[in-house]
Amino acid sequence: MLVAAALLLTIVSVPASAATPAAPNRFVSGWIPYWQATSGRTAIIGATSAPLLSEVSLFGSSAALDAIVTTAHGAGLPVFQTLFSSSTAGFMTATARTTTVNAIVAGAVAGRYDGVDIDYEFVWSVSRSSWTTITPQWVAFVRLLSSTLHAKGKLLSVTVPPVWNAGSRGYTLYAQPQIAPYVDRLRLMVYDWSITNPGPIAPNFWVDSVIDYSTNIAKVPPKKLQLGVPAYGRHWWTKQNSKETCPDGALKPVDSITMRETAGLANAHGATPVRHSSGEVTLSWTEKVTGPTRLPPAYVPPTTKVSTISRSAGSGLQRAVRLGTPRIVTCTVTHVVFVPDAQTLRASAQSALNAGWSGIAIWAFGYETAEAYAALNGIAAQRPNTASVISLDAPLSSTGTLRVRGTALDGRFDLPVPVRITVTRVATSTVSRRTVTANVSRAGLPPSLVQMVGPFHGFDQTFTALTAGSYSVCAWMLRWGGATGPPATCQAVTVP
Repeated sequence: MLVAAALLLTIVSVPASAATPAAPNRFVSGWIPYWQATSGRTAIIGATSAPLLSEVSLFGSSAALDAIVTTAHGAGLPVFQTLFSSSTAGFMTATARTTTVNAIVAGAVAGRYDGVDIDYEFVWSVSRSSWTTITPQWVAFVRLLSSTLHAKGKLLSVTVPPVWNAGSRGYTLYAQPQIAPYVDRLRLMVYDWSITNPGPIAPNFWVDSVIDYSTNIAKVPPKKLQLGVPAYGRHWWTKQNSKETCPDGALKPVDSITMRETAGLANAHGATPVRHSSGEVTLSWTEKVTGPTRLPPAYVPPTTKVSTISRSAGSGLQRAVRLGTPRIVTCTVTHVVFVPDAQTLRASAQSALNAGWSGIAIWAFGYETAEAYAALNGIAAQRPNTASVISLDAPLSSTGTLRVRGTALDGRFDLPVPVRITVTRVATSTVSRRTVTANVSRAGLPPSLVQMVGPFHGFDQTFTALTAGSYSVCAWMLRWGGATGPPATCQAVTVP
C-alpha cells in the first residue's frame, strides 16, 4: 500500500503553505452516510481535516450516526440531517406539504440537529412535460419548510442536481432562483458526468459551467452555495475485440471506486496514474481472461445451401453445445478508471471559492484520502475567525408591540446562527421567549466581513399583544446543539 500511495502521489501537488490545525479555514462540508459512519467520523476529529469543516450532514439512520451528532457538536460543528426521497408525494398538495414539513421539523428537533438537508431526487421519476406543474409546488414546499425551521432556530439546506450551459442544460425543475431566498445552503451535486461510458466523473469544464449558471444567471447569493464534489470514481470493463467471447463474469457492470481504493488498484495492476484534461486521474490496463462460459457459440451461417434433406439425417444428431455445457474461452478485457484525487478536489474548491461560494460539500466523508486535506489546507483563508458577535438594536415600540432587531454571527462560519430572544415585563416578570434563526440580510456589516461570511446574520422579530409598561429585551446567541452562547446587552423599553 505504501508503494501504491507513492505511485499515486507522484502526480499530486500539495502546496508548501498548508494551513495548520491552529488556523481554522472552514469551507469544507460533506455527508456521512450510515454505511460510512466509522470512517466518516474521522473527518470530524482529524488534525488536518477538522479545521476545514464548516458543517457535517448525516445521511440515513443508525446508532453510529446518532453518536456522531454528539461528536460534531463537541467539535463546535453544526449538524444537518439529510433526508432523501425520490418521490413528489410529500409536497404535491397543500395538505401533504403541511404534514411532511411538520414531521421533518419534529424529527430535527428530536434528533438534536441544527438543520435539515433536503435531497429530493424526484426528477428521475417524472416526465419533462410535468416540470412546469411540479416546480411551483416544490417552491411552496421549500418556502413552508424554511419558515417553519427558522421559527425553531433551525437551518435549511437543499441539495439538487445542477444546471449548466447558461441554463439550457440540466435540472431547472428545482428552480434555483425561486428557492434561493428561503435556503441557508444550496448544494449542487456536480458529479456523475460519465456513467455508461468511460470518462470523468466531474470534469472541470462542467464544474465551471455549473458555477457560472448558479452565480451569474440564477444569481443565488454566493455564500449560500456549495459545490458538491465526488470523492469517488468509476471502473469500466470493456471487451477489446468484439468477436471474442469472454468467460462468465469477466465483464462486470460499471463499478464505483473511492479515492482511498485507487492507489491499491493501481499497484495491483501496475497501472500508472495519468492526469486527464478533465482534471481527474485516469488508470487503464488490459488483461487476458480465460475461463468457462455457458453461453452458446456464435452462429455461423453455412457456406452452401442444402436443397434435399435425407429422411435418416436426424439419427446422427449429438448433444448441442448451446444447451449450456461449459466451454473454455479467452478474451482481452480493457479496464479504464476515472477518479478525482487531492489535486482535483483542490482545483474544484478553488473554482468555487473564486466565485465567492461558501465552499465544497464532499460525497462522502470516508471516501477521501488524507492527501486531500493536505491539499485543501493550502487554500487561502476564507473566514475571518473572529469571535462570536451578537448585538441588539434599540427595540422599536408601538401600542402593544415590540420590534426586536439585531445581529448574531460566529466569525468562523458563514451559516446563520440560532438566537434566543426574551421579552420580560418588569412589573410581573412575565417572559415571552423565542428561538429564531439569524438569517435576515443585515445592512451595516463591514464589507470585508460580508465578503467572507455573507450578509445573512440579522434577526428581526415582532412581539404583539403586549400589555403597556416597562420591558427588558435580551438576546443570546446559541451554539450548535442549542447550548447558550454569548449574550447581548439587554435593552430597556417602554411599550405604550
